[in-house]
Amino acid sequence: MTKIGMAFIGVGDMGSHHAIGFDMLPECDVRYICDFHEGNIERTLKEIRSGNPVIVQDYKELLDKEDIDAVVISVPNYLHREVAVAFLRAGKHVFLEKPVAPSIEDCDAILEEAEKSGKLLQIGLVYRYSNLYRRMAKELASGRLGQVSMMWCKEFRDPFPPADWFYDSSKSGGALVEKDCHHFDIFNWMIGSRPKRVFASGGQHVIKNGEDILINNSYTHYPAKVISDSSIVDHAWVIVEYENGSKASLGLCMYLKPRNLMEDGLEFGLIGNNGVQMTAKRDSRIGIYGGDDYTKEYIDVDVRSDSIMGGHTGGQTQRKDFVACILEGKKPFANGQIGRDALLVALAAEKSIREERYVYIDEIK
Repeated sequence: MTKIGMAFIGVGDMGSHHAIGFDMLPECDVRYICDFHEGNIERTLKEIRSGNPVIVQDYKELLDKEDIDAVVISVPNYLHREVAVAFLRAGKHVFLEKPVAPSIEDCDAILEEAEKSGKLLQIGLVYRYSNLYRRMAKELASGRLGQVSMMWCKEFRDPFPPADWFYDSSKSGGALVEKDCHHFDIFNWMIGSRPKRVFASGGQHVIKNGEDILINNSYTHYPAKVISDSSIVDHAWVIVEYENGSKASLGLCMYLKPRNLMEDGLEFGLIGNNGVQMTAKRDSRIGIYGGDDYTKEYIDVDVRSDSIMGGHTGGQTQRKDFVACILEGKKPFANGQIGRDALLVALAAEKSIREERYVYIDEIK
């Protein structure tokens, strides 16, 4: 069998998991890793079992390599356009970590190049591949809630990793772009309507610009570091209104210590126009409540088979889907347009906070 030759641009937290996960798939050959951080490379190579990748420090060395069929790009957001466009133009399939880009201009440039090249572009909106959230979508498709009329998400967590670009809105796009594009995508997916307008309020409670604060992060390999320059919010409330009249709200807190220890963890909730509620808690359990028979049903979902090494729910399933799309010519479930739609909501929320007003999605151009 001719294997899919793969290159990995950036092997930090997510990129390392991608390299390890694709290495586990028999259809793939991890041939190149590009990263200038020796610790990232060493940590990744320890877990590579099948491939024997060549290490480079500049992605441009790989653009003309004929033994590369696909690349996985996990670099900081402000580099997405530069790197993704280059590889699409070089005729490579691209798996691009979320968000698509920190601006709609960069996003559209990437999508335009993908269209021109005819190559696959899959976005790392990993929740779309999670057994849990796919089961929620299945319950909705069965009519359990009728039409989703209200949704909420509680994203209460510890700070971003202590890397400067996360805290620079010009590079990350802002906290709501970098982190909550996932959650806005789930709103879009479950509600099934086009977002119309967004209102958000946010600011800096703890991680304040101009004040030294030691940043610890529970999941990254980077050591704690003092951050004193931050142009992103560390908390927000966001309301999203949809064309069909449905509404969704998101609460964000980025300064929990040491992390979210509540039993609920990350929580999503949905209410249907038939009065039934559904919740998803800690990426593992669904609850369905209400209806004519006073139902209380709990569904414990398999949250192991769709990931690896304790990684993000849906992580390995999204990699398998990328491979299937290459081999079968399918369109990714998390395609570029899906990523753009989530980015629009996030950018509108960031703009709403800055300008203290409702922002209509059509304003984001």
